[in-house]
Amino acid sequence: MGKLSKHFSQSEFECKCRCSCEVVVSSDLLELLEGMRVSLGEGILVTSGARCRKHNTAVGGSPNSWHIPRNHTLYAADITFWDSGRRGKMDMLELYVLADRWHASGLGLYSGRIHVDQRPAKTLHPKRARWVDTSWKWNNGS
Repeated sequence: MGKLSKHFSQSEFECKCRCSCEVVVSSDLLELLEGMRVSLGEGILVTSGARCRKHNTAVGGSPNSWHIPRNHTLYAADITFWDSGRRGKMDMLELYVLADRWHASGLGLYSGRIHVDQRPAKTLHPKRARWVDTSWKWNNGS
């Protein structure tokens, strides 16, 4: 499919189960990812974009996950570095901090990836959503 921006294409955000759920990537999410990509100066890989409910359940996602499109609009992506050598803990922290600087609404730290979302402002609590996956530990790997 076509390019959405200079560095991202529609196919990167499609559900991995190959269902036919149609999504439009939120312009706020795309702006966040483009800004991060340009600031970083290297490629960002989308490891998970849209998820249909069936696929979201299969991967252990929350029933309220922002990966599930709302009115065909996608607000979330899991990302990592394009370079597979840049997936250690310090690298993920660098990506996490960068996403925070670019004002991600939702931001989660996982082993080898981070979650970013730009959920609509009306759904936000007084603070932005931030979390660290319970399996993320300093003493188990890089």
